[in-house]
Amino acid sequence: MVVTKRSIMIPVDELQPHPDNPRKDVGDVTELAESIKKNGIFQNLTVLRNCDPETGKSTVIIGHRRLAAAKLAGLEKVPCMVVEMDEKEQIATMLLENMQRSDLTIYEQAQGFQMMLDMGETKADIAEKTGFSETTVRHRLKLLELDPEEFRKAEERQPKLTDYIELEKITDPELKSKALKTIGTSNFQWTMESCKRQQREKSLRDEWLEYIDKLFVKVEWDPDREVVKTIYFTKKMTDEDKAELDKLQDEDHDNVLDYWHKEGNTYCYILGKKRDKPLPKYEDENRRRLEQVQRVKEVEEQAERLREAFVKAYTSKRRNYTYALRMMLDMELELVDTNWNRVSELLDIDVPDDDDDDHIIQESGEFISLCVTDPDKVMLAVTSSLVETGFYTSVHTWDGSHQRNEHLEKWYKWLGLMGYSISDEEKAMLDGTHECFKEEK
Repeated sequence: MVVTKRSIMIPVDELQPHPDNPRKDVGDVTELAESIKKNGIFQNLTVLRNCDPETGKSTVIIGHRRLAAAKLAGLEKVPCMVVEMDEKEQIATMLLENMQRSDLTIYEQAQGFQMMLDMGETKADIAEKTGFSETTVRHRLKLLELDPEEFRKAEERQPKLTDYIELEKITDPELKSKALKTIGTSNFQWTMESCKRQQREKSLRDEWLEYIDKLFVKVEWDPDREVVKTIYFTKKMTDEDKAELDKLQDEDHDNVLDYWHKEGNTYCYILGKKRDKPLPKYEDENRRRLEQVQRVKEVEEQAERLREAFVKAYTSKRRNYTYALRMMLDMELELVDTNWNRVSELLDIDVPDDDDDDHIIQESGEFISLCVTDPDKVMLAVTSSLVETGFYTSVHTWDGSHQRNEHLEKWYKWLGLMGYSISDEEKAMLDGTHECFKEEK
């Protein structure tokens, strides 16, 4: 940058905003305009003199808000410093100036970084010139993959920066858009967990179905046909799995082997010949019951993973000490049944694998230290180890219908007091209005 004039008064109608200013909205300048009326402008605007070939106007590099406020205040001229700088310097200067003032939104930062990339700068160059780490620069640039309109709506909810980083774990555009719509709300963690599961399941499902489709013909569900095999898409397909399917195809099943799969399901049925007798009603009902129970259990397990993640990530807060103590007493749990190995996992305390005594954690220096420094976290982990069992956290009966669980409701109440944000899906799971309780046809 070369300064050609330290101070010169330039008419406001000869000044124009920079077309690539990272800050797209200067915001409300009413107060600034009032201040300028009373006190004038203390800091010169930084401008490129007569640089617009069409209008001959000077372009503002630093001072867009001051220019807008000066116009509102009725000033005819403003003090300016005239400089010469190339396009890269212009973008970097505007970006850095706005960042230092915390004037840019996260998305505007990302757009500014992209402009610098487009002009040939590397991520390392951007990091050096803006003071951000390369990791931060990469995370910001990832935001440009998101739908701009949905992102603007998300910014109004003021989500945490870590939420945007978490969003990068979703690669499927449709699922990422779904998660973005909940970022900054109590439903974000639930939606993220659901989207990650769906993404993982889709990857596995596509792999299995691609191979199955080569061996069998997809057909509609027919309750009168035998179910030769149920295949679950819960792991990556191995050579052994392929060999087993090949063998199944080669076996004699009257050459009528087909497969049935419902979109979204994590399993499929290999169907054989027609039954000699119609399927007894109770068997078909039993199949439906098992599918219903599985749907509910998937929701219960997802809720459990979120509760576990909260306990593991919990940061001790002294004001929660009383809550934690009352929580342990209120849950009416037998502490003699504490699963100390589970406690060590939640608190991330290493315990020798070859030690059979699960009470060894109570003697470790790390555990004793946590009891002093983070007693509320220790009590939260101990309570979690006792509560998080099928008996205490199940909300379904033998046939998959809803069953109220007052113990789980109480557990959620205390988790809420400790800072847990319960999602709408979890509330629906608790009161029985969740979609998983509606039997599929």
